[in-house]
Amino acid sequence: MKTLEKGQDKIKKISEQLRSEILEPAKEEAKKIIQEAEQKADHIIEEAEKHVETLIQAGRKTLEQERHVFHSSLQQASKQSLEALKQAIEHNLFNDQLNTLLNQSTINPRVIADLIAALIKAIEKEGLAGDLSVVVPHTVSTQEVNDLLADGILKRLKDQSVVVGDFKGGVRIKFIDKSLTIDMSDETLKDLISRYVRKDFRKFFFGS
Repeated sequence: MKTLEKGQDKIKKISEQLRSEILEPAKEEAKKIIQEAEQKADHIIEEAEKHVETLIQAGRKTLEQERHVFHSSLQQASKQSLEALKQAIEHNLFNDQLNTLLNQSTINPRVIADLIAALIKAIEKEGLAGDLSVVVPHTVSTQEVNDLLADGILKRLKDQSVVVGDFKGGVRIKFIDKSLTIDMSDETLKDLISRYVRKDFRKFFFGS
């Protein structure tokens, strides 16, 4: 009986010795490994979160830049389209209407006679002397224009008559002895009138 008890005591001592020398250190080592693994895992997760945040910020920045570029391009395209539309409206409404008006009026004998009278009056007001040659477009009758001019004006003209030119409308007055010409032909009038009226037209239609 005592021999059995002694054997059990020895086994118990051996077990305790194994636990204290092998199992306990192994548990501590395992615990330490787990703690280190958890710390590494936390660090890895933290770094991963930082990396993801960096990627998100970079993505947002890129998206914002692309959005800005797109917005700028859209604004530019809108401005160009609006300007093209304005020019189309201006051409169709202003230029065409102006051309039609001038084409009709500058071949009208009455308008031509009034224009001649106004120009000669302005010449006399400035004290300019000398013989004048008044040239009218080939689209009108010189006789019809002469009939509409006052005698005082006809006396200022060479041969007391207007002459025919190679333009479509309006009038040109030449100072014979001065090599000077006052050009009020249809093309010149279109340029002058459009220059003064175009601004009012754009302001009325476009507010600019």
